[in-house]
Amino acid sequence: MPILDTLKSALTDHLATLVTQMTLGSSGGDSSSRDGGAGNAQMSVTPNIRRIDDRTLAISATFDSQLTSAQTIKELVLTGDTALDTPAYRATFMPITKDASNEIKVDVLIEVR
Repeated sequence: MPILDTLKSALTDHLATLVTQMTLGSSGGDSSSRDGGAGNAQMSVTPNIRRIDDRTLAISATFDSQLTSAQTIKELVLTGDTALDTPAYRATFMPITKDASNEIKVDVLIEVR
């Protein structure tokens, strides 16, 4: 039996309360649904979370030029209050240099299915 829409809506609301930090890291190992989180957190910010509909959250943040890293950035993790909390989302990507001459804007859509 499929999950009813009212429960999906409640799960979406709950997920929004669990995501309080967006972290960029430098380990860049393969990401999976059983991930443990950021391997080497470099910087974190508090994201803006917007509910698009009953099942979708838009999570966005900007890492401005004041946030820098000596190591290249290779991963993104959404967590609770600290990078050690159980992650809600993790993705890896090609390395990005993050220094005082650039900023990174990240937008993530999460859908409860």
